[in-house]
Amino acid sequence: MTLDSCLRSLSLDLRGTRATDGDIHFLKSQLPTSLTPDWLMALLRGHPLAGVGFSLNEKHDESGIGASVLWLTPEQIVSESVECQPGTSVLSYGFLPIGGCAEGSGDPYFLDLRNSSDDPPLVRVPHDYASSGPYPLEKIEIVTSSMSEFFRSSSLD
Repeated sequence: MTLDSCLRSLSLDLRGTRATDGDIHFLKSQLPTSLTPDWLMALLRGHPLAGVGFSLNEKHDESGIGASVLWLTPEQIVSESVECQPGTSVLSYGFLPIGGCAEGSGDPYFLDLRNSSDDPPLVRVPHDYASSGPYPLEKIEIVTSSMSEFFRSSSLD
């Protein structure tokens, strides 16, 4: 099942907002081209994700912790990428923030866009290791090996 078809199966239950053409232009103007692929922009435009909460239990989270993800708005994506840690520490590696922790840990969730996949892994990037030096990639936690897996296994909050 593709990422888009997973989201279409959830579409009646998604109560967030869709990205507008202005939002897409803003994302593309503020972020590297490699982090704003056409498939992702179409996904953000086509599905009301911003503001939606998703929960993934420990069994389905590859890190074993469980995840409570609140999908970011385009403005929050840019802010987390260029103004906040750990976003600024991992942006150049190819990680795009898409979710905040809804449980209060403050560790945001990112798409791993390093391999140009149209169904990339979802990862958690702990704040603990963000600094002025290079972020230690081995500390990034894989939540799911693909976003379609995340949407299939998570529940809506």
